[in-house]
Amino acid sequence: MEVITKGALVVSIRERYDFSGAVSLCSRRDKRRGSHRGKICSASEERVVLEVQWDDPHGGELIETFEVDETDRLVHTSNIRVNRDATTGLPGQPYTYYSIYARE
Repeated sequence: MEVITKGALVVSIRERYDFSGAVSLCSRRDKRRGSHRGKICSASEERVVLEVQWDDPHGGELIETFEVDETDRLVHTSNIRVNRDATTGLPGQPYTYYSIYARE
């Protein structure tokens, strides 16, 4: 599976994950030095679940789910949590984001 993220201007992030569940090392998405570890933790015809972890600074984890809903739209769910809140220093709270893509 290949995940390509396009950012502002010329920023493009390309990640590759093997369906075997092997861990891949990829550049951090926040463009800080270092890498993140990611793997496909489950895959079926209906859904692919990707698990990503990265170390400090601002270490954390991300669970991404890619699935096609009943109306043939791609639903991308991101559950993200950082280890420590950058402002308070307290343990980070989990956040969930949804992106829905429809064919035209």
